[in-house]
Amino acid sequence: MKKILLIILILPLSSYAQIHKHNRVFNDSLVFKNFNQGFIDSQEFFIATNDYLLGLASTPARGIPAVISFMTPPKNSRLVNVNNPNNKYLDLNIDYYNGYKYGAIKKKRKRLIQGALTPVVVVGTVLIAVLSSYSN
Repeated sequence: MKKILLIILILPLSSYAQIHKHNRVFNDSLVFKNFNQGFIDSQEFFIATNDYLLGLASTPARGIPAVISFMTPPKNSRLVNVNNPNNKYLDLNIDYYNGYKYGAIKKKRKRLIQGALTPVVVVGTVLIAVLSSYSN
């Protein structure tokens, strides 16, 4: 009888599992599944080429346009891609939308940083090549 009571008391404690991923806490596995699918789709289908070019072009302006763009999330019109088979879920499923938006923000920021750092890497490589050729 004591074992049954112990199981009845411990069972509710173990049924409230939480999933920790993407710096968030998910209490429902379906919410996590939809959010994660949106994140994965955004990494594949969100187009961030313009963000890379903006980061690259903002180098002469001391990176101010890139910083402003870094702070603003992408507009909803940029989220839609005809190649994404799950486009309809952007309007129908809020968890998928939140995951897609989260992934799009991450990808946009990554491309902005890559664009802003590309000239620094190129200039550094040229300087190293020039200095090493003079040392011989």
